[in-house]
Amino acid sequence: MKKISKFWNNLNIKYKLFTITSGLLLFLAFIIYLTLYFFMPAYYHQYKIKSLQDSVESIVEDSRFYDLEELQGRLYFLGKKQNVAIILTDNRGYIVFGKNQQHITNKYNKDIPSYNQTKEYNIKAIINLKDNNETYHLEIAMPLQPIDEANTVLRNIMPLIIVSAFLIALLGAYIYSNTITKPLIEIINKEREEEKKRKEFIATISHELKTPITIISGQLEGMIYNVGKYKDRETYLKKSYEATQELKFLVNEMMEISKREILEKDLLIESIDFTHLLNTLLNRQNFLLEEKKLELSCKIEKNLVIKADKDKITKALNNLINNAIKYSPENEKIIIKAYKSKTTKRIIFDIENTGVTIENKYLKEIFNPFYRIEKSRNRKTGGSGLGLYIVSEILKSHNLQYKMESKKNSVSFIIYFS
Repeated sequence: MKKISKFWNNLNIKYKLFTITSGLLLFLAFIIYLTLYFFMPAYYHQYKIKSLQDSVESIVEDSRFYDLEELQGRLYFLGKKQNVAIILTDNRGYIVFGKNQQHITNKYNKDIPSYNQTKEYNIKAIINLKDNNETYHLEIAMPLQPIDEANTVLRNIMPLIIVSAFLIALLGAYIYSNTITKPLIEIINKEREEEKKRKEFIATISHELKTPITIISGQLEGMIYNVGKYKDRETYLKKSYEATQELKFLVNEMMEISKREILEKDLLIESIDFTHLLNTLLNRQNFLLEEKKLELSCKIEKNLVIKADKDKITKALNNLINNAIKYSPENEKIIIKAYKSKTTKRIIFDIENTGVTIENKYLKEIFNPFYRIEKSRNRKTGGSGLGLYIVSEILKSHNLQYKMESKKNSVSFIIYFS
């Protein structure tokens, strides 16, 4: 039993669903078969009897408006429709109408048999006709199909029913399990991938936090015990302060990521004046542009409007502009374009910084958290490695397409707004 339980627990969800569905369908087919086997013959008998009783009552009630010829016609059609034996006699016992008369005469010469549930159902009635004082006796015998005969038929076709039900159940279960499990498997795989990313992210955070903490701890310990170079407390207090600022920046970035993940589904989508937003963000960077002697070339169309969460899209655009400035050598150029495509009618944002290039093998990895192409992992030159990760996550939450291209002497980042 334990082996079966273990095997079932380890079974793929698709096969579990297939097994359960096919089992339920086969069980349903079996219940339907049993219902037909036990109840259909009896129900059929009751239906035939009720139908005959209603017809006879109707004839008896309407007979006062009939003459003998009309009554005989009515009885003829009743016999033909219900497949019953009918005999109509007068007060002297003479037969005035009979369907299958020879059979009826032979059958009822001695006496008409009483009601028999298993073989036939008999009904008698007195009929009075218009303009006729004579009373007529109507006797009807309706053969009933025996229950064992119906059950025999069902038993004979049982193998066909079982095979058909089995095939239909398997086919239905296969279609159902594939239809249902496909999105479920996709959701499960997505959850597993997200869980894997979270674990990797936590492991990377631990490593990233460890470096500044170790530096600060070592410097403070050296100053406490007045060891060697750490006797110069003023110098190493400044270095410790710089390390704490680096740690603070890193923690803030991670809090931003955590906040974005928590509020990912709570986007406040609104219409945004994209032209005004870009100009505002660029004006804030004038000091950094002048400090690095960077030339800014802007081609931003007027009256561009996008639909997005303003705070989050501002964060993404600000990160992209800061990255372009940070990674551009002095005296290089930053080119920003924002326009509405004439073919797709989508608004396209393109930011390009010259003087740098990225190998194609790094383009996919550059969006991973804490990934930096600069291998020394010095944040003065390489940043925290979270900027582009945050950008990509914000754009994904908006279902926006984006790409990063590396050219001969420049790198560009393009966003396609719906």
